[in-house]
Amino acid sequence: MKTFSTKILALAAASLFLFSCERNTDTDSVEPMAATQSDNLIGYDPTTCNLVQTFGEGTLPRTTDLIEEDGAVMIVKAQKRAQNGKYLPETPALLLDARDPATDLVNWMDANMLAISGLLTVGDGSGQKANREGGRLVLDFSPVSSVTMKTMVFTDIAAEDKGSKVELYSRNGQLLEQKEIPTGEKNSTVIVSFNNVPNVAKAIVTFGDERSKVGSGAIARLQLCVEGQGRYDDARYQEVHTLWLEYTGQQPANVTVKSMQEGNSGNVLFEAKGMKPGTAFKVAASAATALGETLEIKTQRGEQQLIPVNADPNASLKKQYGSFRVVEARCSDYPLRLEE
Repeated sequence: MKTFSTKILALAAASLFLFSCERNTDTDSVEPMAATQSDNLIGYDPTTCNLVQTFGEGTLPRTTDLIEEDGAVMIVKAQKRAQNGKYLPETPALLLDARDPATDLVNWMDANMLAISGLLTVGDGSGQKANREGGRLVLDFSPVSSVTMKTMVFTDIAAEDKGSKVELYSRNGQLLEQKEIPTGEKNSTVIVSFNNVPNVAKAIVTFGDERSKVGSGAIARLQLCVEGQGRYDDARYQEVHTLWLEYTGQQPANVTVKSMQEGNSGNVLFEAKGMKPGTAFKVAASAATALGETLEIKTQRGEQQLIPVNADPNASLKKQYGSFRVVEARCSDYPLRLEE
């Protein structure tokens, strides 16, 4: 998991702050940097299409079950965790003001450095504070079909919140990615990168271990690309290094993916038995393995598909190869434009 701690930068900024105080003790506190200055945001991924940082418009605090910002639309629900470990019925999520000390979810240094304004969390029922007894947020991206998840920024995942996690699901309920959120100091922030997981229809953020009676935190930023948006590479000037595929057959299948070079089969890159229709999977090059010139996909029913992944600026990948749909292919940081 790729994470980024603001502790070192915070210490440096604190030194500058103390120096400025010596020069002018009457200076007002610095307002957080405008979220529109995306290029200057710490942890900002330049391939981001949709930046969710204020979580819509309106006074804070407030409850909400729908967020719309920068072209992204999502339904949001919150659930508190009961003493028996089960979850209570869904309620609207709570949005708190990061600059209000009463919020008690992020320190002023991190709020300023990361331009944090709104914090999305599970409320305690008062409409003014975060729940501290364990809970989860459900982000439903069905209003825009699905998204490619890039980065999430979290606050206040302290030692007692160990076991907090993020789960990303596809439209058919398949778990695409699960990551534990690293813990830090109280009211600090952590940036978690998902390295471009496409086809995400729902994200569930759990605060605290599900076997625990404690757990709190908040989402401070989402960086993503709504399906069909963003910049694309028009040609394969480089070899494809990452490929997401979806099995679209009618019956479960045993699937094997091999690399091919000059017509000869190479390493097995992916293998699964009884793959269900609608299952998405990732094939990626690494230091130890390469995708070769072509990917060979076989099933136990004799189906064989060849997907060219070598550099060829005169030929694009197709969206469909037999029973396999190309969800996303990358030669660079940006996805490759696919042919119908």
